[in-house]
Formats: sequence, C-alpha cells, structure tokens
Amino acid sequence: MNANTDATGPPRAPTSHYVLGAVFGAVVTIALSLAVGASNPEHFWIAAAICALCALYPSVSLGMRIFVSENTIRRDAHGEESVELTWMRQASAGAFLDVMVTTIVGSVLLMFAGPVIEALPALLALIGLSAVDVGLRYAIIRHRATR
Repeated sequence: MNANTDATGPPRAPTSHYVLGAVFGAVVTIALSLAVGASNPEHFWIAAAICALCALYPSVSLGMRIFVSENTIRRDAHGEESVELTWMRQASAGAFLDVMVTTIVGSVLLMFAGPVIEALPALLALIGLSAVDVGLRYAIIRHRATR
C-alpha cells in the first residue's frame, strides 16, 4: 500500500506538505500586507490589515495548490478530450474573431468620425466584450449540443 493512501479514503499528502502550504500562504500574505502598508504610511496598520484579510485565502490556496495537490489530485488521462473543453475552445475562437473585427471597425470609425477616447476605458470595454461574447457563445453552443 502506498504511504500517502488510506485504506478507506482518498489519497493524502504528508502533513509536512500541508504545513508548507500554510507557511507559504502566511509568508505571501505578510509580504503583500507590508508592501501595501508601506505604500500608505499614514494608515499603515489599517491598509496592512485590509490587505491581509483580502490576501490570506488566495495565498494559502496557492500554497496548497503548489505543495499538496500533486499528492491528492489524480489527473484524468483524457481530460483534454472533454466536450466542455471543446465547446469552450469553439466559443473562444469565435469570440476572438468578433473582438478583432469590433476593434478594427471601432478604431477606423473613431479615427475618421469619432471623439478622442482614453485608452483605459476602451481596453476595459474590450475585455468586457470578450468575456460576454465567450459566455454567450458557450451558452449557445452548449444549448445546441444538449437539446
């Protein structure tokens, strides 16, 4: 029997890996909190505490992903062949073309007849368009395939 498996349950990582994941998360959280606190010297402790509250869960999760998941998660040998992944690839490819055409047409229209627009709102609009486009395309592809 393997050292990291239990006769009655799923595979487990050694305890030291869980400790390493938690320590990694704590170190990353402290480093981020100190950096955020240093960027706001008037309210150092408030900024550091807010950053720590926001960063703790993602940091510990990343630590667990790095140190624990290789021992506890079994990879699906045919995971790349899933129908959902195929749908997502189709949706992403279509959305890429939509966003590219929209960007080109919008740029040409703005160049000749439109007002001057700041770059940040335009890029945020393109990101939003991309996300909505992929989501809608995925929903349509899924609906067509499952009806």
